[in-house]
Amino acid sequence: MEKKKILVVDDEEELLELVAKSLSGEGYEVTTVTTAEDAMDKARILLPDLILIDIILPDMEGPEAVRALGEDSLTGNIPVIFLSGIVTRDQKGKASSEVLVGERRYKALSKPFSSKELMEEVRKTMN
Repeated sequence: MEKKKILVVDDEEELLELVAKSLSGEGYEVTTVTTAEDAMDKARILLPDLILIDIILPDMEGPEAVRALGEDSLTGNIPVIFLSGIVTRDQKGKASSEVLVGERRYKALSKPFSSKELMEEVRKTMN
């Protein structure tokens, strides 16, 4: 069976390493980039099964990149989970919430999140 591909986009190298290690350990093929521009280029080449992207990136906001990917026929159906230090945990302490980009709602994981929380969201989103 072919490995599922995940593109991870974040400008924090340490977080990228941790996320990549967690996902690789679960059998996913992981590609990491640090800018939205690189993410859009890689997404069109790799056609990943999932994109994990930070909301705040140095070159462009994550939602702006996701909107552009959503309008592209090649990448428009790729599921996305936002990673963010600006999305807060809810009253029950859950790390996930939602981000609205245009008409579409996307899951968002608030930083810091655990490997367990990450894997739960990845599995839910990819199934």
